[in-house]
Amino acid sequence: MKTISEVSRIVGISRRTLQYYDDEGILLTERTPNNHRVYDQNAMESIWQILVYKEMDFELQEIRQLLKSDKAQKDLYFKKRIEAIRNQIITLKVQMKFISLVQVKEMPAKPDENSGKTYVRRIEELRRKIREEVTG
Repeated sequence: MKTISEVSRIVGISRRTLQYYDDEGILLTERTPNNHRVYDQNAMESIWQILVYKEMDFELQEIRQLLKSDKAQKDLYFKKRIEAIRNQIITLKVQMKFISLVQVKEMPAKPDENSGKTYVRRIEELRRKIREEVTG
């Protein structure tokens, strides 16, 4: 069994973070008769998993579910996370290309006041066209 100070030093996160995980029910710890948190090997394994899932950018509520999930359920979470990252990459590529367009060609032409298009609509059209180019 390890104390909260020992665990904090070993894993590299603050005592407060460990307390927060316990308070939120993500990390279950045992208590001494003096009500001090102590950590066994199972708790240490859970901390490792929590940190790995946080590195994958999962929210704490998702991490709570992942810790309870079987392999098939975890795979679904991972697939959804990968898809979200792919979408973020596409969005960032579109944004980079939009910036490059303005940098190279300067400001795109704004819509004529009589065209029936708003400025926002014109920008949406440009972004949609760029997105089609990026996604092929």
